[in-house]
Amino acid sequence: MTKTNTSPKSLNSGRQKAGVREVAAAAGLSVATVSRVINKGSNVSEGTRLRVLDAMRDLGFTLNPMARALATHRTRTIGAVIPTLENSIFARFLDAVEQTLAEEGYALVIATSGNEQALESSRAHALLDMGAEGLILSGATHAPDLLETIVRRKIPTLCTSIYDPSASLPTLGYDNKQIGSDAIKYLQNLGHTHIAIVHGPVVNNDRTALRTSGVKEGASEHSKLRFFETTLDVSGGTNAAKAIFAEGTHPTAVLCLSDVLALGIMFETDRQNIRVPDELSVMGFDNLDWASVCEPGLTTVRLPTARMGRKSAGALIRHLDGIANLESECIPAEIIVRGTVGPPVNDTQ
Repeated sequence: MTKTNTSPKSLNSGRQKAGVREVAAAAGLSVATVSRVINKGSNVSEGTRLRVLDAMRDLGFTLNPMARALATHRTRTIGAVIPTLENSIFARFLDAVEQTLAEEGYALVIATSGNEQALESSRAHALLDMGAEGLILSGATHAPDLLETIVRRKIPTLCTSIYDPSASLPTLGYDNKQIGSDAIKYLQNLGHTHIAIVHGPVVNNDRTALRTSGVKEGASEHSKLRFFETTLDVSGGTNAAKAIFAEGTHPTAVLCLSDVLALGIMFETDRQNIRVPDELSVMGFDNLDWASVCEPGLTTVRLPTARMGRKSAGALIRHLDGIANLESECIPAEIIVRGTVGPPVNDTQ
């Protein structure tokens, strides 16, 4: 007498993996309806969707992403190329992008460029080769070969952190020139006329170039501005502060076009026993998480980074799903008044 092995292991090993047809049979629906649910198609009722999901769960059905991509010619993947992951403002932006994409069944792949156009182009082409259906880029200025690829292959692309309706690609972000002008006017309205402007490299960074241009345009004829370009990190801020203070006299206010630079400025003022804001006002850009909890709290320009991330992801989803075209959109920024800025006490220039 031959004994038959009926252990759970042997039964499972002989069971074939459930497919779309098995799910359709279990749910009592057509294969086409199940496919629409799986691919998040339209014209599917909530009740039908739940029936399909229940059948998928009961059968242990798992979707093969590669098979779906081949069948639908869709990868549901967005590529983002950003300057760096070291600055938390980009982390906040990407977190909002990823969460919004995930809610609609899309995935995000990320690469960094170090603010180098050639590297950005290389990274973006690599993401496209991996199957990215759309791109998110920083700024509106990019390498010619990347722009040529985007146009030739009709890649849905959004340029973020900038608003420029005249750009060759849709832009979604803030008016950097305007907020630069607003920031300098805010300091001038408090009575500051001798102001140092600390910013990161302008080359290959149209956002910084626009902010410095806005500062110059917004400055009154009575203001005396000095510009200090440095590396875009905390040490860059401390180095700029040393350069400012080494001159023997210093301005009554420092406008930093990034919060990380403002942090470096405040570290150096503390080392040199310069009181903020009694002896020197410090203003930043970005409104990073620590800006509200440092002492004193940093007066800064709040950039709507998370909102920009959600809007960017939503715009690309709607475009790829055939609902709407990509269009430029401006998101307003605002000045957040805290404790590092006050009226000038002494004008030392």
